[in-house]
Formats: sequence, C-alpha cells, structure tokens
Amino acid sequence: MMIPSNEQLFQSVFNYATLPMFVVNTDFIIIAHNKQHKIISNTLDQDVIGVNVSAAFESLTPAEALTLLMDNLMLSKNSKEVVQLPSFQFVSLAPVNDITEHSWRIEIVPVLNHAQEVDYLLTIWHTDHIHAEILPAAQTQLGEELAATGEQLEAGTEQLEAAVEEIEAINDELTQTQEKLNKLSQELEEKENLDDHSDKKQAVESQRDRLKRFLMQAPAGICVLDGPEFVFELINPSFQELFPNRDLLGKTFVAALPEIKGQLMWEILQEVYATGETFQGSEMLIPLANEETGNADERYFNFIYQARFDSAGKIDGILLFVYEVTDMVLVRLEVEENEQRFRLLLNAIPQIAWTNTVEGEINFYNEQWYSYTGMDGEENQRMALRQMMHPDDLKNHIEKFKAILASEDSGHYETRLKDEDGGYKWYLIRMQPIKDDEGVVLLWIGTATDINDLKILQQQKDDFISIASHELKTPVASLKASMQLLDRMKHNSSEKMQSLIGLAGKSVDKVSGLIDSLLDSNQLAQGGIPLNKTLFNLYELIESCAVHVFRDDQSQLIITGDKDLSVHADQERIEQVIINMLTNAVKYAPGSKEININIEKITDTVRVSVTDKGPGIPAEKTPYLFDRYYRVEESRQPGLGLGLYICAEIIAKHEGKIGAESEVGVGSTFWFILPL
Repeated sequence: MMIPSNEQLFQSVFNYATLPMFVVNTDFIIIAHNKQHKIISNTLDQDVIGVNVSAAFESLTPAEALTLLMDNLMLSKNSKEVVQLPSFQFVSLAPVNDITEHSWRIEIVPVLNHAQEVDYLLTIWHTDHIHAEILPAAQTQLGEELAATGEQLEAGTEQLEAAVEEIEAINDELTQTQEKLNKLSQELEEKENLDDHSDKKQAVESQRDRLKRFLMQAPAGICVLDGPEFVFELINPSFQELFPNRDLLGKTFVAALPEIKGQLMWEILQEVYATGETFQGSEMLIPLANEETGNADERYFNFIYQARFDSAGKIDGILLFVYEVTDMVLVRLEVEENEQRFRLLLNAIPQIAWTNTVEGEINFYNEQWYSYTGMDGEENQRMALRQMMHPDDLKNHIEKFKAILASEDSGHYETRLKDEDGGYKWYLIRMQPIKDDEGVVLLWIGTATDINDLKILQQQKDDFISIASHELKTPVASLKASMQLLDRMKHNSSEKMQSLIGLAGKSVDKVSGLIDSLLDSNQLAQGGIPLNKTLFNLYELIESCAVHVFRDDQSQLIITGDKDLSVHADQERIEQVIINMLTNAVKYAPGSKEININIEKITDTVRVSVTDKGPGIPAEKTPYLFDRYYRVEESRQPGLGLGLYICAEIIAKHEGKIGAESEVGVGSTFWFILPL
C-alpha cells in the first residue's frame, strides 16, 4: 500500500501527537504548532504564528532555557543534524490548573529539501511526566477560544453575504451598455479565482510535503494503524529500522508482528481503540522474534498509543510513537546488579562502611554501622555520621571530610564514634574515591576501623614516656651540671681525661635533647603547646641557628632570598624547626658540601626551604616523614623519629604548612610556610 496522499492524515499525525511540537523556518519564525504545544504554552495560532522564537518565548523561565534553545536551533540549522538539549525545568507561559513547572528535554530535527538544504526546524518537547489532569481543562479552554473565533468568522461571512446581495441589486439596474463591461469583469474575476485556487492548492501541497518530510525525518518511530484491524497505513524510516527484515505497510498489526498477539502491548492497543484514552508505556519488555537466529530477543520500548478520530469524531485508527531503549535498560540493570554485589561486599567486611556522593552526601551504610550505632535505617543518612561524632571531634571531622573530597584522593583521620549505649570509641576513618577510566570521581567509599584498643595502648605509652621523661629530667640536669663543672677543671687532668669529659658532655647533651623531644611530643599529643608570638627577622634567626649547627667546615650554609622579611610567630619554636631541618640536612646528607636555605615571600605568606644534595629519600616514604616515631629504614643515624613530627605540629599550630620533596641520588628539600 502506498503512503496516503490526503492532507488530513498528516495533519492528524501532527496535531494529535502527544508530544508538543512547533515548526520554525530558517529565520526562526514559528510557522506551525500542534495542539499539545498550544496546551502547554496556553496560546493560539494568532499568538505565535509569524513570531520569532525569541519573542514568542521571552517570558520563558529560567532565562537560560531560552538562550539554550536559540543556540541549539542555530546549531541544528548549521550542522543539519538532530540536536538534543539536556533536561531543564520549564515554567509554562500561563498556568494550567495551577500546574506550571515541568521537566522538559527538547529535540530539534532539521527538515531538508531535495537539495539537502535546511528548510525548516521541527522542535519536539519530551517530558518524563504526564499531567493528565491538566489536559481536559486546557483542551476545553482551547476549544472555547476556537469556538469564539468561529463565531466571529461566521458573523463576518453573514456581513459578506449581505454585501453581495447589495451588489447584485445594483448590477440589475445597470444599463445594457454596461453588460459587456460586466461580462468582461466576470471573465476577469473567473480568471483571478482560478489563479487564487491554484495558489491555494500549491500552498496545501507544500504544507503536505513539509509535514510528510517532518514525519519521515523524525528520530522517533512513528506509524499509523488504520481501522479495527490495525492495518499499517503509514510508517516512517525510524519505525521500519526497528523491524529491518519485515514488510509492514498494508499488513495488519498481528500479521506483521504475530508474536505481539497475547502480550500486554496487544491488549493495551485494543483498549485504546475502544476507549480513546492515550496510553504511554515506559521501558516495557516486549519479546520479539529474531529472524536471523529464530529466537525471541528481549527488547525494551517506550511508546505512546494515541487514538485517531475521523471528521465525525469516531475512532478510526491509532497513532503509535515508539523509542527502543533496550541498551539503556540493560546498562541500568547491569549497574543495579553491580551495585547489589557491591553492597553485599560492604556488608561482608568487619569494618563499618558507607558510600557517599561526590558532594559528600552519604547514601548507604553497611550492616555493621546499624549494629554498632543501634540506628534502624529510618534516620537521615546524610546527617547520621555527624550525629554519632564526639562533640570535641566534630569540627575536625567536617574539615577533614571536606578536604579529602576536595583533593579527590584517598585520605584518613581519627575520630570518636558513639555506640548504641552512648559510649565512645576511637575509629580510623578512611575514604577512597572510585573513579572512571578518565579519572573522574564517581563516588566515595568510607570505612571506620576500630582502633580503640590501640589508642588505649598509645595513651599508656604516652603516660609512661611523660613520667619517665620528667623523672629523668632532674638527674640528667644534675649530671649535666656536674659535667660542666668537670669541664672547667679539665685543664688539671690528662689529655685522655679531657677527651673523656668532652665525650661525656656531648652524650649528656644528646640525652637531654631526647628527653626534651619526648616531653614536647607528649605535650603535643595532650593538646598542643602554647605559643608566645613576637615579631622577628627570619634572616637573623637563621644566622643564629647556623652557629649551633655548623661548628666545623664539613658543610657550608648558603642563605638566599628576602633578608628583610619579618614574621609574627613564636621565635623559640620556629628556631626549633629551623635547627631540626638544618641538623637533618647535615646528619643525613654528609656528602653534601653545600646546604641552601631560601626565604621567599609568596603573596601573604613566607616560605622557608632547606635543600641538600644528599642521597635522597624514596618517593613512597616521603608522605610518612612527619608521622610520629617514623624513621626511614635506610637511615643509620640514631634518633626517636620525633623531630619532624614536632616540627609539623609547631607549624600547624601557627596555621602554616610543612612538606618535603626528594629524589634518590639528587637530594632533598624540606620546607615550611607561615602566614605573615
């Protein structure tokens, strides 16, 4: 069966389509819009026909939606390709039953002429939600306005008929000499009518051809089923592509697609024909025979059944709009299956675990969380973690949590969580991002590991160190005083005795330094050290530190940078940091003849860096250099691993930053930054 040539069929498809549509020419002037578009925009033809899109939709909100629409109309016109706009919230030009806001996704389809140039642009408005309750009221309102327009046209026709009667009366009174002129005028009028009829016929054919091209180029599958037997009367290429090896035109629905009979889709089709009520199906599973394999393929479709009415208002067919969404559904089902396996895995681990979005909103807790906290899952998941935090740890948790999210890298911190009995235990919080192949973070996995027993042991260790250090400090101070007294008397002793006294004095100094480090470390662990801030010159402080470190000619200190820069900080503590960095450079890089220290102002901060040309530190160990008791394994120098830890805590107390860069075989740079 050939495609029908009557204008009414194409107008029915366009006007009875359940998707709002309008057509513009290449100057973006609206030349047609269907009934659904009239309903959502609450407009008639005289409101928008002949009006530019930018003017017709000037009140469209949000304003960005209009800009996006105009830009993509131009893009589709220039590229000659279908353009799909992302979903956006659209507020109707006028409210319908108080419902004004919808989520729309606009599709722009270029209509090409025989020369493959763009003649028109068809815009199709898709929405995921159908507000059936607004349709009757809007159609009623539109019908009333059209009826009023019809009454005006009828009145005009009556006036025209009265005028014609007057003209005929006058013509009857014309003289014989005017009859030739009348005859000539009549011939001219007939010729004009013929020309006018020819113009109208050409306009109708042009409109029919344009509508046909719209249907044939539409990305959605569209077909027209005629009569109660549902004969395929019209199909567009997109619909035929869904069934590439089947002849559809002229066949009944069941004859062309026999596997459909008995399925829910067939029953719905019959119901729509009987009732005239539109039906929209979403992701409906429809098994269809595969002619190549002989098996039934499970395919998913979004479709709309829309009844077609004849001039008498009776149902005489069905319009079918269909999209295949098999690939999208299969991907979603796979994601859901993977998510289920992922949650089973998180429930199997002994630690508390959760997942959160890239914005930090927690959307899943494992069973261990509910077992520990006693929550039942009904509480606000986003705020649950904060609610279980110890009040003293909450600020640190929020800062660390946000910092890790911003870094898009893994991180950890310690905090106390409340159990179901109201007690608190220490937990190590670890957060790990899950990224796609391009390195974009998709979600985060968080775990909380019970370290309460470890924290108790650590506290006991700190208590022991504190007690031992204080107990040792007094006798060591007495021993140091005795060694100083012996040092003054050593000129009366032999050279060997003098050497032994010197060595003993150095050993006492080392023991005293270790005790001071232990005390500082313990004080920091107990809540920090007080700062006594003053204004002092950094260059002068560094020179003073160098006197204590560079006592021989083995290494040379080179100071560069801003010599006049002063900083407001605790001079004694900053001196402690600089001496530690210089001492490490001399101790751990004995082959480095030059030690460089640079003072650099960076906006409202100052950066001090110490660089040596020693053996360097492996990259995998650099992140742990400032941890408590951490020592690089390759180091043969004695120590407790507390120096850099204390330095880091001092700089943090000043709200600064500290770090290190190193390359094996090249050297190391240790630096710290202080606010000015």
